Amino acid sequence: MGELSIEEYNKIIKQEEACLFPKSYVCPICDEHFKSLTVRSSKLYSQGMDEDLRPKFRWVDPIKYEVVVCPICGYGALSRYFNEMIPVWRKMLQNGMPSFNNERVFLGGNRLSYDESLKLYEFACRCNELAAFKGSRKAYTYLKRGWVVRGKLYAESDFLKPEEKEGLKIEETRCLELAYDGFMKAISEEDFPIAGMDEDTLMYLCSALANRLEKYADAMTLLSRLMASRTVNPRVKDKAFDLKEIVRERLKEQEANGQ
Repeated sequence: MGELSIEEYNKIIKQEEACLFPKSYVCPICDEHFKSLTVRSSKLYSQGMDEDLRPKFRWVDPIKYEVVVCPICGYGALSRYFNEMIPVWRKMLQNGMPSFNNERVFLGGNRLSYDESLKLYEFACRCNELAAFKGSRKAYTYLKRGWVVRGKLYAESDFLKPEEKEGLKIEETRCLELAYDGFMKAISEEDFPIAGMDEDTLMYLCSALANRLEKYADAMTLLSRLMASRTVNPRVKDKAFDLKEIVRERLKEQEANGQ
């Protein structure tokens, strides 16, 4: 990305703002009514995806807006999980969240910066640790947080110092590692669909995460298992075949370097 003029930057901001609207929510913990910015699905224009299924769109990164946080009590979750609540979870969250009360929850303005979005993800991750949610819920939240970190790297690369870029790369790896470990455990402990994914999709995602984490042998095992299935979706199988070629080359490089 080349250096942007003020006019070009302001144009991008306005285009992102035009993709958003304030959606109403009721907090399942404290019953507060509030609004949170959400992306209009009609404004999403796909520009492909990364090999680990991170979607890319023109004008707006919708993953920035997937976390909803109550501005009163601090309860936060991905929007798909926000209203999923049972009494035992509510009690655990109510007991643990008072420590959030002195922290600012950003909900104003017409858009979110990447830093503001990551702050909301921090609230969601902390709530995940307070309650006995399924491991897949925690894994999915870390996956999305890792994707937001990557989005910041993509969008703000020209404006970041080398040490900032390195810190973001470390944070993305940490999030993807937690997502990978959580999903692998969920495959053996939970029923499908898991985080809205069928078995083929989640198996492919885990193989792609293993590849990004340089766990090439694990990635190859998962891909081989996936491609051996007689019921695998043809589109998933095609993506798995392409990824397998990449992983095979990286395994060869590791062997050549004596790793």
